[in-house]
Amino acid sequence: MSGKAVLFDLDGTIVDSVPLIIKCYGEGLSHHGVKASEHELLGLMGLPTWQVVAEVLKTQEPVVIEKVIKDIFSCFSKNWQRELKLYPESVQVLSELKRRGFKLGVVTSSEQEHAEIMLNYFGISKYFDIIQGRVNDLRPKPSPDMIIHVLDKLNVAKTEAFFVGDTLYDCIASVNAGVKFLLIMRPWGVSVLEKCKPWKVLKELTNIIDVIS
Repeated sequence: MSGKAVLFDLDGTIVDSVPLIIKCYGEGLSHHGVKASEHELLGLMGLPTWQVVAEVLKTQEPVVIEKVIKDIFSCFSKNWQRELKLYPESVQVLSELKRRGFKLGVVTSSEQEHAEIMLNYFGISKYFDIIQGRVNDLRPKPSPDMIIHVLDKLNVAKTEAFFVGDTLYDCIASVNAGVKFLLIMRPWGVSVLEKCKPWKVLKELTNIIDVIS
């Protein structure tokens, strides 16, 4: 194995998408007579959509969950190109890490196709050696499976890898995978620190360059 890698979560880490995600969860759930607070939904960020919906509805009934997910995705599809944006420092950080020879990857609970479409839309897929979204044969975060799979593909040892994310489930997955977790502090990040210990806390994404160099 050779080289070092920096893996990134997508939503809330590279792309400023959490406000729209919360909005669409609320809209989708309300269509079915269910209300969820922003606090509750933020606490579930980082999990796959089906798992968030199942948790809020307190059901594992596929038909019910799929109906809500359909409305959530409809909301997201109508609004994402207008409302989503990159965090201002994302391109600078990715470009500099690439220049310094780091292997870069995305590990997200979003579906593979959605992740690729979003990264291509923002013109940043070129920075990544691998983009790993949710697929059927890999358990999603907080399982470490996707992180371990990506490191195997990149031929990078876990001791030479960093994971940057914003949620509790990013932290748990990183710890379980044996990689160093860097928490990018977003407004909801305080709750992460109460339940999982990151290797480092980043006030700004640009801090990563000094932290890992």
